[in-house]
Amino acid sequence: MSAQIIVNEVLANEPGSITSLEWIELYNFGEAVSLDGYELHSDDDIITFPSDVTLGQGEYFIICRRLFATAASQGFESFWGDSSGVWGDTEYESASQTPLEASFSLTNESGSVSLWHNFSEVSSLSWSRSGGDGVSWERVFPLSDSTGQSVHPTGSTPGLLNSLTPAGHDLAIADIHVTPHDGGSIVTFTIANMGLNEVSGAQLCVTDTNGVDTIDVIPVETLKPEDTFDLTGEYLFDRIYTPLAAALSPDDRDRNNSRAFVAVGGDYPPIVLSEFLPNPQVNIYYEWVEIYNHSNETVDMSGWQIGDSVSVHGLCDDCLGIGPGEYVVLVESEEYFRLYNPDFDGTCVEPSSWASLNNEGDIVRLVDSYGVEADRFQYTTAFENNFTWSRMIEGADTGGWGRSLAAGGTPGAPNEVVINAVGSSVKVELSSSYISPDGDGFEDVVDITIEGPEAEYYTARIYDRQGRLVKWLCVKERYLPPPIQWDGLSDAGQRLPIGMYIIYVEAAGVGAVKKPIVVAR
Repeated sequence: MSAQIIVNEVLANEPGSITSLEWIELYNFGEAVSLDGYELHSDDDIITFPSDVTLGQGEYFIICRRLFATAASQGFESFWGDSSGVWGDTEYESASQTPLEASFSLTNESGSVSLWHNFSEVSSLSWSRSGGDGVSWERVFPLSDSTGQSVHPTGSTPGLLNSLTPAGHDLAIADIHVTPHDGGSIVTFTIANMGLNEVSGAQLCVTDTNGVDTIDVIPVETLKPEDTFDLTGEYLFDRIYTPLAAALSPDDRDRNNSRAFVAVGGDYPPIVLSEFLPNPQVNIYYEWVEIYNHSNETVDMSGWQIGDSVSVHGLCDDCLGIGPGEYVVLVESEEYFRLYNPDFDGTCVEPSSWASLNNEGDIVRLVDSYGVEADRFQYTTAFENNFTWSRMIEGADTGGWGRSLAAGGTPGAPNEVVINAVGSSVKVELSSSYISPDGDGFEDVVDITIEGPEAEYYTARIYDRQGRLVKWLCVKERYLPPPIQWDGLSDAGQRLPIGMYIIYVEAAGVGAVKKPIVVAR
């Protein structure tokens, strides 16, 4: 094979506008060859090579504007090496020749670098736009003119296989998804074959972040090029978070073989959804969501997000700590929230973006700083008249969701919740078997408490002894209504005659209950 030297990679848009960090990379995919007689051309700059520089087969060679850092600026070795001021004292540095320091300048917006030998151009790499800051232009294949921006996490691959070039054997951890489950985590590892060849016999090893204690070893099935496969592991820990690392067997491109992640344990989640108003109406106008810290420690909410079924958005730009037992109300508009709640003295945060909740049903999601979904609640409809969806934080129904007892809810305070009972029957309790609405302050009203399971809707009404409807107490309430008071008046606001009346409560699709009550004087 004859010598085949190419301009393989160029960093024209240097990181942080530090022009001393510009560099050019050559690659030889042919026989070893001396660079004596070769020239690099960039605009009006011409770079020649010392006669003793030889580039072996499969070797890379870097030409940089400054090799070592000075008091005024950084150099290639200080940025891509170990900043020791010596080249070759680390495994990475010793794997390639000492870069050549040369005088040249590259333009960000458009330009080209060409390699010449014996007055003939043998290779060139061009760009027609300004790339990302600190992101290089890479050649995809040695014999192809196709180029693109590096996709390496650091922005470039000096002295390494280009990130755009497929490797022969290249398995990658494409994604890690953590799902809280029964006091631990179910972790799904998505493995992708990014290389040119089929890969078999690989393993995924899960360890602590120091790589000392092995948590799990999972075999990877044979994968053909472009195939993906999900591996699953279940891990139990006591703590809220446990940092772990996952690594695949070594291959031709190790940079995508390992990833750090965080598993969650028995104390997770420390923060939960507590209450939210998805259907604000007159006087409120804007939505809000309340979160609650039910852990025993203060939780830094930096990086946490709130949202709906479609998107999530950051809670706040600055650090926010929530102490044990504290509430924080996330509001679409702090101004309107405080106007409606003038006595509110808790913590109120207005995120810079807000995912509007649907009245016809949606999912409220709380996501932590590691991307793990800490909590979610799916509802099928929003309440009318500014009633909120509220969660039972303590008591027999802890964790259960229902409607707030009062319109406007209880932002920043313990929830008062009306929860549909389990079971298959409807119960009606009266505070008294008679009512004497004469204005003397005694038995002027009757409290009607309804208990029952989820139903299509609830209705409650009052009939006289002739079966005539005299009063609607509630009309097709989607959820179990709160305690109702009746003052002995008809729908027209008139005092009803003394006598026997029937309170009729129906839970559509479940059942109905009749309760007698006497109107006296």
